[in-house]
Amino acid sequence: MNNNRLYNYNYSPLDSQKEYEIKKLRKTSNGLGLFVFSYFIIMIVVTYSLVAVLTIISPRTNLLKESTPMFLLDIFISAFAAFIPSLFYFLFSGTSISDTIKVKCVKLKLLIPIVFLGLGVAMFANTVSNIIANNFSIFGLENSVDFSQTTDSMLEKVLYVIAVSLVPALAEEFAFRGVVMGTLRKYGDSFAIISSAVLFGLMHGNISQIPFAFILGLIFAFVDCKTNSILPSIIIHFLNNFYAVMMDIFQESYAISNKRFYIIYLLLVAILCILGTISFFILLKNDKKFFSFNSNTGVTYTKNDLLSFKDKNKTFYISFGVLLCIILFAIETVTNLGIIDV
Repeated sequence: MNNNRLYNYNYSPLDSQKEYEIKKLRKTSNGLGLFVFSYFIIMIVVTYSLVAVLTIISPRTNLLKESTPMFLLDIFISAFAAFIPSLFYFLFSGTSISDTIKVKCVKLKLLIPIVFLGLGVAMFANTVSNIIANNFSIFGLENSVDFSQTTDSMLEKVLYVIAVSLVPALAEEFAFRGVVMGTLRKYGDSFAIISSAVLFGLMHGNISQIPFAFILGLIFAFVDCKTNSILPSIIIHFLNNFYAVMMDIFQESYAISNKRFYIIYLLLVAILCILGTISFFILLKNDKKFFSFNSNTGVTYTKNDLLSFKDKNKTFYISFGVLLCIILFAIETVTNLGIIDV
């Protein structure tokens, strides 16, 4: 009997290689998902632990009602939650930090229009976010997340800027554009940009911020891929948060009426949107392919045509680690809407 008849002659070596690539991507996706999950869980655990400690050691003075210790707490938590999981991720994944996270100087001729483009997109995304937040009542929902901050002294204002503008820009860009996107770029920039932006958006855990963070995540990842550096996204992220902080401080000072404040606010938004539009055309003029990407190729990585864009997304989003993150973020989002109590 000829045993060769039992063989499947339609089976190609490429099928075996494709299965191998899917297994590698699934392993990578699990690692990144667990990294983001750890990032979020550590942030929650450390926050509640430190709040409990402060409550115990200061039952009378109640440090939790004072801005200075809370800003210091935010600074520590943001840095700790991002960098400790990153350290363990690189340690256990065997991935090289220098190969994953690119940090190089970008020429001012390119950096300036990129920054204004990013800020323009941020203003647009913020408008979308406000529209969503202001229409919760139509569906009988209310976002329970409170972002208000009060600052009295100059020290508190400086700490406010550091805690909300500087440290999150460094920590979040390191985690999402550095670790997550940097790791996924070997599977193509388009895939890496969208996947990292999805996790970045969902991580914020409330309906008013998810679309805003997702859109920003797209532009942050896009400019980093184009420049092969995370510096542009750190700068845009910082300036966007700094703008919001200064608006809060300015409004809190009661120097002008609310009507004049909103006129100034809308004027600044319009100016940044116009500058962003101008920057778009400047970048396009300098490089007609600046806003184009091939879904299967990366700027600095080897071409990989074995997996389609659909294959990559299917493998990424059904991996255990990423699914765990999505479930956790969904619970947080529903909780913040007040649909369930925890």
